[in-house]
Amino acid sequence: MRLESISFPIHPRPSPIAAALYTLRDLNCKYIVLHGPPSCNFRAMRLLEKDGVKVFTTSMSDMDVILGGKEKLISVLRLIYSEFKPDLIGVVGTCCTTITGEDVEAEVIEAGINSKIIAVNISGCWDNTEGAIKVVEAAFRMGVIDEKEFRRQISVLRAATEVEKSRGVAMPGYITPSKGDDINYVAKEVLERLKYGVLVILNAKKETAYLYSDIVLALKEASDKVGGRMFLTANLMSDRGLPKVREDATRILLELKRNGLKVDLLSGGLDEYALAYRILELPGIPDFDSAVVIGVPQALDPRRFDYSVGVSSGERTMTRLRTLGYTRVINEEAAHINVLGKRRIVRSQFGTAIRRLL
Repeated sequence: MRLESISFPIHPRPSPIAAALYTLRDLNCKYIVLHGPPSCNFRAMRLLEKDGVKVFTTSMSDMDVILGGKEKLISVLRLIYSEFKPDLIGVVGTCCTTITGEDVEAEVIEAGINSKIIAVNISGCWDNTEGAIKVVEAAFRMGVIDEKEFRRQISVLRAATEVEKSRGVAMPGYITPSKGDDINYVAKEVLERLKYGVLVILNAKKETAYLYSDIVLALKEASDKVGGRMFLTANLMSDRGLPKVREDATRILLELKRNGLKVDLLSGGLDEYALAYRILELPGIPDFDSAVVIGVPQALDPRRFDYSVGVSSGERTMTRLRTLGYTRVINEEAAHINVLGKRRIVRSQFGTAIRRLL
């Protein structure tokens, strides 16, 4: 058997349980219980604490997996309510509760507390976006989001799955990690290209825009310095998305304006990165030979351009971007970790390299 004959990914993939946790955070849920073993999704839960979320676990044991962890969940929920009196609590069941068939929604009702509780059971066997979909479905049932936003969420999450399966790192087989190109060399190339015109597309996934927007600011500084031309599209519309996503878009757009940067075309919300293929079809997009696509470049086809730079995070993503045809690829390592808890634009590696040349 050869690697290319495998019909499913055999490299590690993100967890749908973690996706559920982060979606609850995007609903501005500040108290989340993971109903499972104490080590389940430890890294995701610790990182959420950087965003001001209090995370708890029911610390299910072997015996709880056999007999059920209902009493532990009820105890933890009552303790949280007693200590914090939150308006909204999230409960995420795990592989353990999914396999044993625990009715998590019934258990939170039995807890008998006055908080609104969004409760879901998530298996780690699914696509990561399925965890987010389960949460928005529950949020809609609880009246936390309206029907219009619910249907939009399902649409953009399905689109994100399709992009990752057809163009990203959820493709079947094994994707070998690879390094990005030399960041200083690419910065020099981009500065030269700016003299003739560069289409800059900010296509960030949610809060990663706090880092990727710094590259946009650096390119604006460079364009002013070399007398270049730069046309910027950005997915920073603040009238769509879950509450935190809208708030992040508003903050970033205001900070860009305070720095004298005008977005030539707003191209969607921060959760609509999978729909970026539509950007090149919009009227008013200049016919430049060069493009820099920042955030989720795999959502666009770079073959329209003579020269293209894809800026993203992750070594397997670098491999995929090269396969798709990007001339250069830049790996902003640990982009997501660097923006957690941030409410202002943070410095990027590529932006720093551009400024160093100036």
